[in-house]
Amino acid sequence: MKQRITRKMKRELKNAVNPLEELLIIIKQYFPKLTNWIDKLTDTRNQSYIKYDIKVCLLTQILAFCSSYQSMNKIGRDFNSDIVIENINHILKTNYIELPHKDTLINVISEIKFEELEKIQTMIIKSLIRSKMLDKYRFNGLFYIVIDGTNLYSTRVNLGEQAITKVYNKGEENEYTLYSYYALEAKLICGNMTFSMATEFVENETYIDEDGKACRRFDKQDCELKAAYRLLEKIKKRFPKLPIIIGGDALYLGRPFLELCDKNHFEYIIRYKETDAPSIKRNFDEIKITDGNYEYQNEIIFGDLKNKDFYTVNVISYDEQSIDEKTGEVIITNFAYATSLEITSKNKNSILQLGRCRWKIENKGFKEQKSDILNINHIYTKRCEGTKNIYLIIQFAHTLLNLLNYGNILIIGLGTTKNEVSDLIRKALTSISKPLNLNRKIQLRLP
Repeated sequence: MKQRITRKMKRELKNAVNPLEELLIIIKQYFPKLTNWIDKLTDTRNQSYIKYDIKVCLLTQILAFCSSYQSMNKIGRDFNSDIVIENINHILKTNYIELPHKDTLINVISEIKFEELEKIQTMIIKSLIRSKMLDKYRFNGLFYIVIDGTNLYSTRVNLGEQAITKVYNKGEENEYTLYSYYALEAKLICGNMTFSMATEFVENETYIDEDGKACRRFDKQDCELKAAYRLLEKIKKRFPKLPIIIGGDALYLGRPFLELCDKNHFEYIIRYKETDAPSIKRNFDEIKITDGNYEYQNEIIFGDLKNKDFYTVNVISYDEQSIDEKTGEVIITNFAYATSLEITSKNKNSILQLGRCRWKIENKGFKEQKSDILNINHIYTKRCEGTKNIYLIIQFAHTLLNLLNYGNILIIGLGTTKNEVSDLIRKALTSISKPLNLNRKIQLRLP
């Protein structure tokens, strides 16, 4: 008989477990070279005036995000304490009298080269893959990576020529322009966890004119689809031998995208809508195999067969039935995908279920990062490079929190929410001053 956990037992467990300590052990054990990677970042500051190195600025910011801090003002307020200074010094083996001011933090982070932070992003994922702990989430030996985009924030403040713009009420007295930052993500889907593999910002290409002013190079704005082409090439360059399935919504169901997947030896499962690809529907309807609620067929012509301008894809469709609780009516929801994977009567359900996991990039990725813990929608800085760097640092924090919340047995045993775990990390960092035992080993057991 399973023992009932009382409220007293929960309190005692909370007092015995230090989530901050567990988080730091994960960093030390699974990413032992993280501080070395950070030390190799190019420091563009005048070396004569440097008081805080990049390592303390970056790791302080990562710990702040793991502690559910959502603004630089709150970080500056709470981290201005002897307890936090003592704890940070103990963690980083430093001897600072003061911690960096919030303005210093954001200035240092904004000066880091985005491409160099991306290398850390790559090495974090490679460390996870090499640990073999993600192997259980492979599909026939392939990792499932979903591509999708999210708007970070929009403002009427001019964010510069790189920002995406949209004009409202054009030609009228109340005309105004919104400036936005938009990130396109490639996330590795592992059960209910998502890990950021690569990021490509939708931004306009600029150049510096003779007066030192940043100007837009082309009149036509960048878009998500063009950014997706760059993202595929970036994934291939970073993970040249990794077996991959690319997932995406119907936006990517076009020959340029699919051919780029083929070129890079990526399999794919892309959402298919009949209205977006009439040639697929026409050819699919003629030769499809029907098996209950499933319809599928391989080598469906996509394009113009008559003029020999076509491509072939495999298609699977499924009608899911549910009952409306209010009216009692039967609701039919269709799920259809175009894929490079060969579909058979035996694997049709597995392929369909994998395709349906695409939603996890939104619910387990972006939604969590827009929550009370990691607020990617907050305007930490209006500088382009600073916004991009902060976004990547949040991805680092999200990876660590996923490993902590889903894989650490002690944290799982607390029976708390993710918000409560981050609150406990903040409490341990800002109000508890006691030695941390970072020399013990732990084993993450992901679900």
